[in-house]
Amino acid sequence: MPLDWEKVILGFKRTTRQFLEDIVENISESFIVTDLTGKIVFFNKGSEKLFLYSPEEIIGKHVAKLGAIQPNVLAEIRNGNTFRGELSLMRKTGERFPSSIICIPLRDEDGRTMGMIGAARDLTEEKEREKAEREISRLKEFNDNLIASLNDGIQIIDELGYITYINKRFEEITGYRGEEIIGKYYGALIAKEAFERFAKEMSIGDKEERKGKKVFESTFVTKDNRKIPILVSSSSLYEGKNSKGTINVITDITEINILKEELFQSEKMTLLGKLAGEIAHEINNPLGGLIIATQMLIEDIEKKGRVQKKALLKELKEMENDASRCRRFIGKVLNFAKMIPEEKTMLNIHNMIEDALLLVQRQARLENIRIKKYFSDKDIYITGNTNNLQQVIINIVNNAREAILPDQGEITLKTYMKDGDRKKWAYIEINDTGKGIPRDIMDRIFDSFFTTKPNGTGLGLSVSKRIIEEHGGKLMVRNIPGGASLTISLPCG
Repeated sequence: MPLDWEKVILGFKRTTRQFLEDIVENISESFIVTDLTGKIVFFNKGSEKLFLYSPEEIIGKHVAKLGAIQPNVLAEIRNGNTFRGELSLMRKTGERFPSSIICIPLRDEDGRTMGMIGAARDLTEEKEREKAEREISRLKEFNDNLIASLNDGIQIIDELGYITYINKRFEEITGYRGEEIIGKYYGALIAKEAFERFAKEMSIGDKEERKGKKVFESTFVTKDNRKIPILVSSSSLYEGKNSKGTINVITDITEINILKEELFQSEKMTLLGKLAGEIAHEINNPLGGLIIATQMLIEDIEKKGRVQKKALLKELKEMENDASRCRRFIGKVLNFAKMIPEEKTMLNIHNMIEDALLLVQRQARLENIRIKKYFSDKDIYITGNTNNLQQVIINIVNNAREAILPDQGEITLKTYMKDGDRKKWAYIEINDTGKGIPRDIMDRIFDSFFTTKPNGTGLGLSVSKRIIEEHGGKLMVRNIPGGASLTISLPCG
């Protein structure tokens, strides 16, 4: 039986139409059909989900209800043109959202435009993702520029101790380029004598020990084999809750150390200026004895022609004692005045205090201020720099004198030992019978250049505090009944 091709063609049309309707109705994108006036005649499930309207609410309404205002898409369609672009559309709730639109003319069998077919896709997530990516890119560029332009070196070390990142300033400090350092073990840059402490502070591989921020001084060896002092501020680096290593902020403190030494020396010379009168008294007395003894000998020789041997020896021994006294005192002054390396040795704090008091106790006596010493029965030894610690004692005793004047009073120095932090501590307590420290300045007395004295430098106590802290100790102040008390604590041994 021959095929009826007209029925076959009609069947194809029906089948194709049903197929297309099913596809269009169920695709996830919005699919809308309007007539040439803009009235909506078809609204698929994707459109319902996107615009939140049901077909009953929207079919027969103008497409402008979906929020499209400009450009005039229908005018393009009437002219037989296709429109592609991004538009701001609006849901039933009034919420606007960005969308990607394609609208094409709907034509009849004769090719005449009879309506518009439009497809819309919500770009909200895509736009937010693009915005987030742009922000991430901006922040990354900002952070890279910020880190690169910092005046401190940045070094990132992984969990195994290998360097994974350095910034430009780190390259300038060490002299190495990034490709020469990245991938190397962190210890390659540290001076041998400083490595043990650096490694202890870093605690590579021990997450518990490395928690928190640590600040310490160390020494780097540069590419040209120079040793430079550095300040390290070290913190754990996390990605979420996972530790990714350590970030170190490195500061070259070469110039800072030079300035500190100059500051120390300036304060020391200021002290010597204040002690000039004391020095004159300390030297003039034995010099006066020398002159008198010499004049008496000359007179005896001129009048008697000779001097008894026993009397001569007695006079010469007294002259030797006075001359030796002058020599010892001048030696102490010169040692105190000159800049010497901050080498630390084992020292007896009682001897150190006695040498410091040699420079101030005569002036105190002239001002009717008694200096009393209550030293521990046992010798107390610490590791320190005698010159700098003497400067601390002189600073504190002079402050105590000035607090007492113009009245008479007393300065008491006590030494003792205590146990603490699994080690023994040496204490030097200096008390005075002065006016005490006003509460409103108690927190500021260790600030550099803060002073209540007309001719003060404001450096004495700040320098003293720094010296004690560099010795691993503490300098504390408090008021006591009838005066003030400064206590120095230093680790023994």
